[in-house]
Amino acid sequence: MASPPFESLAQWTQALGKLWIAALQLTVLPLVISNLLATISGAGAKSVGKLGLRALFVFAGLLIAGGLFAIILTPRLIARFSLDPNTATTLSTIAASSKGVGPAAAQTIAAPTSTAEWFERLLPSNLLEAGLKGDLFTLLLFTGFFGMAVTRLPSERQILLADIFQGLADAMLQLTRWIVFASPIGVFALTYVLAFRTGISAGGILGTYILIVSSLMLAFTLLLYPLTAIVGRTGIIDFARAVAPAQLVAISTRSSIAALPAMIEAGRDRLRLPSTGTSFVLPLSVSLFKVNRPISSIVKLLLVAHIFGIQLSPGTIAIFLATVVILSFTAPGIPQNGPGLKTIPAYIAAGVPIEAVIVIEAVESIPDIFKTLLNVTGDMSAATLLTRSARSQIQVTEVDSSTVTEGAL
Repeated sequence: MASPPFESLAQWTQALGKLWIAALQLTVLPLVISNLLATISGAGAKSVGKLGLRALFVFAGLLIAGGLFAIILTPRLIARFSLDPNTATTLSTIAASSKGVGPAAAQTIAAPTSTAEWFERLLPSNLLEAGLKGDLFTLLLFTGFFGMAVTRLPSERQILLADIFQGLADAMLQLTRWIVFASPIGVFALTYVLAFRTGISAGGILGTYILIVSSLMLAFTLLLYPLTAIVGRTGIIDFARAVAPAQLVAISTRSSIAALPAMIEAGRDRLRLPSTGTSFVLPLSVSLFKVNRPISSIVKLLLVAHIFGIQLSPGTIAIFLATVVILSFTAPGIPQNGPGLKTIPAYIAAGVPIEAVIVIEAVESIPDIFKTLLNVTGDMSAATLLTRSARSQIQVTEVDSSTVTEGAL
């Protein structure tokens, strides 16, 4: 039987955890929408050009490929691990008693609909109602169209609205930073309640997540080598040697930005990337392209749904993946040691308890190594793919120059 002081502490920490989660839910959706508006309107004003648009398509393609990779393999990996049924039951009880979305509500939200009904609900008829229901994808879709409409306005109005959106995004980011500052307390509260109710068996769930997500990150990293060699028309050994220095920096620092100088140097000297690849594509990919996000998000979604016995329809999973891909480009710059605030609305919309998701976020130190390793490899891969035609022209020019030189001699 639990000691009364520890029982009392569990009640207080559970209340504290509920308060912190409520603060997250209150701020994260305005943060995401304001950042998406600022990103789209700002990009329109700066006009990144054809190469930028091609880069966004390549980024989106690799992000979707990573998500599908996780969707296919995660259920098979989860089936190989035995999870304590008592732990799952206790977790369900804890989530149902909180202010977050419980399993019953999740099944209602995740109920499958026909294709016609899905298209009918693609855009919300009432934005406030969509926000209350947690229809995040429809809100983001409307926000994207609205942002693109802003880019079509006269330049002075476009710049004015872009500044307003950026100001709102900065203000929401500052408010969110205050909440992130309290994240150690909030995560401790949730973790304490989890450990108090379930005991050491909760460690098995967290260990399962670490093993699955780290394995998938490493596997997808390895898949990028043959993809880059075949589609990017480069030697697989050359690519491996070029990306290795940046990977060492990524593993030691867990920062893609810290590895950028090594990527630029290797791209220029080893892969012979043109200046557009080293001075534009690589910085752009480090800023916007995080190929780990759909993989880690899908693993969390499917693992938490498995623990709570929530049946997710294919449509729900597809919308979740599309939402995560869109959110991955907003990049509001939240510190790495905070929870994954940007994707929390996606979990709410999918109908899984975000308490479990946030607890899993507390053990991201080890997966972060594999995430950064994958991101850096993905950045180099994208730069190689996007500069394939330019490198081919350079090689043809060099061959012609050498032929002319030999003829002159």
